[in-house]
Amino acid sequence: MKIKAKISLSVDDNTYDYKLFETLDAINKLHSQRKAAKHVGVSHSVLNRRILKAEKQLDEKLVDVTPRGSYLTEFARDILDEYETYMLRLNNHDSMIKVAGGPISCEFLRELAIGYNLANISFIETDPDTAYDLANMGMIDILGFDDPVLAYIHNLEPIPLGRDYLKMLIHPGEVFNSIYDLEGLSFIEVENSAQRLVWNSLVDYNVNFNIVSTVSSFHEAIRLVENDPNLYTFINNSMSYTSENTSNVLEDNTSHIISALNVKNDSLIESFLNFASHNAQKTTVSYGFKHLLDE
Repeated sequence: MKIKAKISLSVDDNTYDYKLFETLDAINKLHSQRKAAKHVGVSHSVLNRRILKAEKQLDEKLVDVTPRGSYLTEFARDILDEYETYMLRLNNHDSMIKVAGGPISCEFLRELAIGYNLANISFIETDPDTAYDLANMGMIDILGFDDPVLAYIHNLEPIPLGRDYLKMLIHPGEVFNSIYDLEGLSFIEVENSAQRLVWNSLVDYNVNFNIVSTVSSFHEAIRLVENDPNLYTFINNSMSYTSENTSNVLEDNTSHIISALNVKNDSLIESFLNFASHNAQKTTVSYGFKHLLDE
């Protein structure tokens, strides 16, 4: 996975990627479009088309060509300043380790960071696509995976941290002893979660079920189920403290690995993740996860 920090900026509802701002910066420094084109690695015609296209979209002149050379207009200098200010703010946070991922991996990494005495770390809990995009833009240092299939889709090999499984959220007094006891039930699905293991298992065992609604968070699913005796959902064992009424009926079918990727191959992060996957395994059970060697 090759990571480069390439930032885009929105101007008047149009989004321009780093190429335009690299071009403007080169012209501003070299005062020559030919030299600027060579500097950014494109032909003079490509650079010229890039500028003309942006000028048409913005309805603003970006470059003035004079006998003395090419110079940025005041408007171009303003948007270039905005871009450089944004990049400066970003670079000023380089000492902070930034993590993006789902709620399960982020919470697990937060606990592991405490055990490792890693204080300069921040978290962005988001959907897998956004987290992956942030990694590709070089905006984060660690990419967390709540579901191993998401890493497989992108052909990545993250470091395993711990093993989790799903518990069925039920209602007081209910007992489920077999997967066949789930026949005909209605479920709330949490998107981008490991619940895919539940639905695949029910299909494999020919158990009929209904997904009546899909929500973006476990907490929303829990709220809906607790307010309706005819609805059910599944939550990770690592977060089962949120409810006393759960069943392990699909524990063996839903075991999965929580993992994380060292996005920038940083040595400190490598050391932290190695600690998490080895030395910290004796304490992962206190976080609600299973030891990696547990079957």
